[in-house]
Amino acid sequence: MKNQENQSYTYYSSLPTLRQFGKVWKWIVLALTLTFFICLFIYRNSILAGIGHFLTVAESPAATSSNQTFFVLGGNGFERGKGASELAQEFPSAHFICTGGGDTLNEMRAMGLNLTSAQLTRKCMIETGVDSLRVFELGEATSTYEESEEILTYCLNNNLKEISVVSSDFHLFRLKMVFGEKFKEKGITVHFFGTETKDFKAQSWWTFEAGLITTFNEYIKIVYYVFKY
Repeated sequence: MKNQENQSYTYYSSLPTLRQFGKVWKWIVLALTLTFFICLFIYRNSILAGIGHFLTVAESPAATSSNQTFFVLGGNGFERGKGASELAQEFPSAHFICTGGGDTLNEMRAMGLNLTSAQLTRKCMIETGVDSLRVFELGEATSTYEESEEILTYCLNNNLKEISVVSSDFHLFRLKMVFGEKFKEKGITVHFFGTETKDFKAQSWWTFEAGLITTFNEYIKIVYYVFKY
């Protein structure tokens, strides 16, 4: 009979229980969450600036010398009109069509100035030195989408194959959404030009109230346009 005292045995620990695994997983999730928020804090300025720059990216090809028609969208007659005036110097043979039939601001109405957006933009361009014979109005639309429809009809009626659209710089991404496909389907090339605005700075929009309002409003409009159109 073999001596049982000389026998050796090997013991194996059991696999982790679900409770033990759950405790480990909680610590992993906690560590990942803390790491995520720490990274957000460290790179917060870069992330916020990226959110701002996203709005200004239109991915538009450079305008060519054959492009002689610029549409200046309504909504901010002074800043967009000023930016369009600078483009008028760069493209001395081009003509400009101001759009927008929205109501006059209350401050202007109080002064007896009942101008549409198109009229206000045209007035600004003329006062900054652009020949009045180069600036026209197309002032029925009251939204960006309506302006795009109005401009498309104008292009088709006048056989235009290449145009430029001028608006505020934070408006460029939404412009590409609205104008992009339907103009491309009609064989019309669209270039986008953004004008600077005091209410938005891509690098620092979160540091002042007007920048916060402008940025959040624009993102809300983008979401609205995605589901609406």
